[in-house]
Amino acid sequence: MEALNQIREAEALAEELRQDAQREARDIIKGVEEAIAVENRQSQQFIRDAQQQVIDSARASALREIEAIDARMAAKRGKAREEAEKRVPHAGRLIFERIVCDGDC
Repeated sequence: MEALNQIREAEALAEELRQDAQREARDIIKGVEEAIAVENRQSQQFIRDAQQQVIDSARASALREIEAIDARMAAKRGKAREEAEKRVPHAGRLIFERIVCDGDC
């Protein structure tokens, strides 16, 4: 009978050890899952920051290109205006002659 009691005590102790090990394993898994979640959030933030940096760089580059194009176009418009202003007196004379002479000059 004594041996049977010792076996039961050993089994109870083994069951208690198994349950403790199971709790400890769950705690370890929970800690790892939390660490993974934190790492995922940090990685996602890093990716968002990198994407924003690329977007900002592309935007700045596009704005510089737009400003350069605008400057070139302003120069071309200025040159075209100067050329047009040079032709105004001649165009005025042609219009005057057409009106005054009514085509009979």
